[in-house]
Amino acid sequence: MKQALVIGGTSDIGREIALGLAKRGFNLYLTGRNLELLAEFKNECDKIGKSKTASIFLDVTDFKSHISFYDSFETKPSLVFICAGYYEDQKAARENQDELLRTIQVNYSGLLSLINIISNDFENRKEGSIIVLSSVAGERGRQLNYIYGSAKAGLTVYLSGLRNRLSKSNVSITTILLGPVYTKMSAGHNLLPILTLKPKVAAEKIIRAGLAKKNSVYIYWPWRYIMLIIKLIPEFLFKRLPPF
Repeated sequence: MKQALVIGGTSDIGREIALGLAKRGFNLYLTGRNLELLAEFKNECDKIGKSKTASIFLDVTDFKSHISFYDSFETKPSLVFICAGYYEDQKAARENQDELLRTIQVNYSGLLSLINIISNDFENRKEGSIIVLSSVAGERGRQLNYIYGSAKAGLTVYLSGLRNRLSKSNVSITTILLGPVYTKMSAGHNLLPILTLKPKVAAEKIIRAGLAKKNSVYIYWPWRYIMLIIKLIPEFLFKRLPPF
């Protein structure tokens, strides 16, 4: 039975991905910082099929723990979903250095540290799939979320280069260009229902894209065309647009 790792397993999407993988018979490593919530999600996964779930504490921003975290696995995963993310408030990130650094570290540098360790192992083993939740926010800077968006833009570029490097090593790297989803992280933001997915729907699309070893995927098709239009707006006009 294959082993899958879900980093950010206490997020709304991470939980649904874990449940979807459990239903498919995967054994799971489920990580997060909230041990109580991890235990609850572990029990949910264990009730599904014959899969076994291990819950493991992981702080994405604790860089020094990353190597020992991955080395602790008796059976290394062959399928990894990176679901960790953080976005509170753009104004707070502008005005508070700790908030700024947390936004960058959770969404970019912490993930790069972990993905680098995992991808090196996969390259040596000549197998594995890494599926990472990036965002359409990283495709063009907008004044409402450009700090968060810049971290996601860097993540997307990193994954593109990693995919290029590992293409001959039987390792797949899937970039999920995620639009709005109804989650704890998006609470309080103005979301258009017609363009926003529920976590369970988003998770199923993400799992399918990962198992199919897709390269880069807009997880909800309208955003491919929305972002195409946004990227085509000339900068002299774009910079004058009101917040959107």
